[in-house]
Amino acid sequence: MPALQPQLTSLEQYEALPENIRAEIFDGQIYYLASPPQEHQTISMELSTILNTYTKYPVFL
Repeated sequence: MPALQPQLTSLEQYEALPENIRAEIFDGQIYYLASPPQEHQTISMELSTILNTYTKYPVFL
């Protein structure tokens, strides 16, 4: 008996997912992503703020 081939996801199917669903497609398969933990989001925001401030107001030593 032949193995079943997984059904590939089209761009239309991916775009039809609800906006609040975090997902990516690899090799035609949808992979649902967990939300990052609060600590990750806090660190990301802090780094973003530091980089943004530095690029607007560079400090030359």
